[in-house]
Amino acid sequence: MSEKRRVTQKDVALRAGVSQAIVSTVLTGREGRIRINEQTRQRVLRAMRELGYTPNIAAQNLAGGRSRILGVFTYESVFPTSRKDFYYPFLEGIEEEASRSDFDLLLHTRTVGEGNRRSIYRGGSNRLLIADGTLLLGFMDQAHREELARVIAEGHPCVFIGRREIPGGNLSYVTADYTAATRQLVEYLWALGHRRFVYLAEPNQQESALDRRQGYHGVGELMALEPAEFTRAHFKRLLRAGITAFVLENDRFARKLQGFMTELGLDAPRDLSYVVLGDPLGEEDAAPQWTSFEIPRQEMGREAVRLLVGHLLGRIGFPKQVSLPCTLRLGNSTGPLPQYKHSQAR
Repeated sequence: MSEKRRVTQKDVALRAGVSQAIVSTVLTGREGRIRINEQTRQRVLRAMRELGYTPNIAAQNLAGGRSRILGVFTYESVFPTSRKDFYYPFLEGIEEEASRSDFDLLLHTRTVGEGNRRSIYRGGSNRLLIADGTLLLGFMDQAHREELARVIAEGHPCVFIGRREIPGGNLSYVTADYTAATRQLVEYLWALGHRRFVYLAEPNQQESALDRRQGYHGVGELMALEPAEFTRAHFKRLLRAGITAFVLENDRFARKLQGFMTELGLDAPRDLSYVVLGDPLGEEDAAPQWTSFEIPRQEMGREAVRLLVGHLLGRIGFPKQVSLPCTLRLGNSTGPLPQYKHSQAR
């Protein structure tokens, strides 16, 4: 079966009843001597949508050659600028490996629309095509997933930093092995003598959260609620039920737990133990001393660049998924099973 012919600017011009020069002007936004009224512009955009036309901006600029530019696109509202930001180490790894591979980086910032919502397609044009391929990161909703599935179907090489499942299931990504890391922490608590566990999790269905829960599966109770909804009454009920080990999905729960312990005169690990499943989400002045695991964020950024560059150079086939191990970090929040009941929880 012959490959479907790519839709060209000429096809769009014929459908819209305009010249190719007008189509090109609509795509670039640079009018110059050509002035286009809004009605004509909308007719061109409608023809593009009807024909499924995707402009190859990089090819337009470089006559079909490689730009040696990698795009970086985030679904977060802004790019991280502080070293304390959770996403900053990913960018450090990306920049380091891109430089080593002799590729430039392009941060996509024109993709922000109303309400700080980021979208790849704006005005009918896919801005990612400025680069040879794109690295993506950040929180995604269902509309984002469908949009990214369209990008992949159109043939633009992408690698996501973090496991993400999209319609069609053919996205390449680099993730951390949250399941194994969570299981290691639970096994560590078990070795310390703990048998009554509770897992505090936010009620979201992002893949990283699901992977953590898979590592905890079958151990004990799981409470899904927002950190702000976790109250001292919840905490006291769990203590009265005999819970001695808390598995916390993130540091937001850890801060609440620490506050309740202080109010009740409790101490970890004397009275209970808790572990935190990953690095702090907020900006910390110093690394917390609780027991947790470190996410290989810099290495995930580096590996994502290696995958994308390898694909662009014809060495790696897509889709490709890579999982990197986390590093266990033992701290001062875990200890042997307490030998007495929590009278403070009454």
